[in-house]
Amino acid sequence: MVIPAIYNFAFQAQELPQKLNHATQDLLEGTHTGYWLCEFPAAPKNSQVNPLYIALLEGRVVFSGKQQFSWPSLLETLQRYIPRLRHSSVRQTILTLERKLTSTQHNAKRIIIPRLLNELRKLSLVEQSEITQALRLKILSDLDLCLFDCPGQAQFLPSPQLHVESPIPGFELESLLSDVQKRQALWRKLQAQIPSMESVPTLNTEAVSRSNLSIEQKRRLENLVLHGKTLNEIAETLAQDSLEIAKGFAKLVNEGLVTLDTSAAAIVPEIVIVDDSPIILNQFKRLVTTWGYQVKLSQNPATALKTILYSNPAIIFLDINMPEITGFDLVKQIRRQPKLASVPLVMLTAEKTLSNNWRAQWGGCKFLSKPVVMQEVPRFQVELRELLGELAPLQASNQVETHLVQEK
Repeated sequence: MVIPAIYNFAFQAQELPQKLNHATQDLLEGTHTGYWLCEFPAAPKNSQVNPLYIALLEGRVVFSGKQQFSWPSLLETLQRYIPRLRHSSVRQTILTLERKLTSTQHNAKRIIIPRLLNELRKLSLVEQSEITQALRLKILSDLDLCLFDCPGQAQFLPSPQLHVESPIPGFELESLLSDVQKRQALWRKLQAQIPSMESVPTLNTEAVSRSNLSIEQKRRLENLVLHGKTLNEIAETLAQDSLEIAKGFAKLVNEGLVTLDTSAAAIVPEIVIVDDSPIILNQFKRLVTTWGYQVKLSQNPATALKTILYSNPAIIFLDINMPEITGFDLVKQIRRQPKLASVPLVMLTAEKTLSNNWRAQWGGCKFLSKPVVMQEVPRFQVELRELLGELAPLQASNQVETHLVQEK
């Protein structure tokens, strides 16, 4: 079937905002719910948002990201912008609710998102206004990275499921695009002082001591730059918009209180995990990010290869037993890609059988057993960390000690 022009278009650099807005307005009645999938072949493979999915609910933007909307992606966004959701006790509450509200219809595990959010609101753990603001900042941040610099192509993918999953009514696309254009102008003004958000700020202690900053302001500034975090990492720690952090540090650079090292940011190994269980994905990500790794998640094995290709994985973890496509099927697909031919693969399963172990070894993969009961969790963590240390070691400056992770 030929896709109509309004559902499929190419764009040059700087053209995407206008074309995206016009195409969204031209969508046929009844097809306003789904995803604009924007792909940028000329962008680096490890770019932060490529491809870009823009989720529409009746023509209004409700989400964006490298993958389609899911509970893991929503939770990651909420924890990014709502610090109290990072607290260990809150994480445990969320995990308990995830287990309680997971549907297994159609042989796929899916968290019932509206019910889970409703439970979190009842417990006063999150407010609807905070969800809306977090998603707005997430969308603006993604659009900042993708809309203007690269040519590419876009197509619309209808998805009625968003009607029952979306946590917000959404934002007008035209208004978002207008806001992003203003943000782009600000980013350009900041370019001289902030060449990259991956820069690491260093304190000019003599200048700070001579400054008119209060003792409390000096202490806060020292704490911000103490552990060698990049500006992006500081923004995440403070749960603030990256643009606001850039504006603040640009002022500090102008005043000579801070210098930026654009070469100091260490390369952080990226892990990809493919599993049809959102609970497993969340647990895995929470664990390895505290160790200092970047993580990409894929809950849909049918689209996992695309996620992997648009990442820069140092290691890939694959669940064995998934619907439609097994982990061993994915191994074959991955090994056919020249870019991924040498990436270490690790098979995950709760079924500790000799046949699974043998098949993993035969496919040139490592094998790791998931914990079945709570008593097995410490063993799993030790084995996982040893495996990562062997196959994807962290640089010393990347390693995050537990006592440095601030939970608010």
